[in-house]
Amino acid sequence: MLNKNYTSHLKMNNNKIIANPSFLQIGFSIFGMLFFLSLAYLAYNPEVESYQKADYRAMWTLISLFCFFALGCLYMLLCSKKVELTNEFLSIEYPLLFKTKKVSLDDIKKVSEGNHQINSSHDSSRIEVYNGQQITVEFFELKKITITSFEISNYEILAQNLKNVTKSYFKLNTGNKSIKSYQGYGWLIFIIILTVGLVFSLIQKNLGH
Repeated sequence: MLNKNYTSHLKMNNNKIIANPSFLQIGFSIFGMLFFLSLAYLAYNPEVESYQKADYRAMWTLISLFCFFALGCLYMLLCSKKVELTNEFLSIEYPLLFKTKKVSLDDIKKVSEGNHQINSSHDSSRIEVYNGQQITVEFFELKKITITSFEISNYEILAQNLKNVTKSYFKLNTGNKSIKSYQGYGWLIFIIILTVGLVFSLIQKNLGH
């Protein structure tokens, strides 16, 4: 796993902090969806007839499972966030859903930060895919919102400012720099290679018929 960090300039526009959807989430969403759809296609066997009950049920159970995971990846992609923070408001935009939620900082009740982990398992052992942070924003009237370092760029500087928005002396601090981590990109590269190889083999298989 790659843990190398580098310091990048914060993206600002007229005294705003802008946190765009991260390439990590977009990459996992798109290639994860392609991977599971490819597995579903691979699991389908037209030679299995409905009267072969055991094989028929097993095939469609596998296909349904892979399609379920593909839909989960699609959902993650659709929920990609773009977050903007100013001295007056917090804006959360979902570009693929054409939806924007904009709230005044006065409506924020509480902000807290915690760990955000994504794990996988193999042979009863847990494999850490991503270990980052998440910040939860609670409102007086609206439903709380959780923003993770997996979802957006510039998470650190955004989180630093959000943790101070409920204080009377709050003023946007855009003078710091945001640290971008390459954590999780090793797994993403692995999934990309695996998916491209699987899709390429399926194309070759179909062309061979």
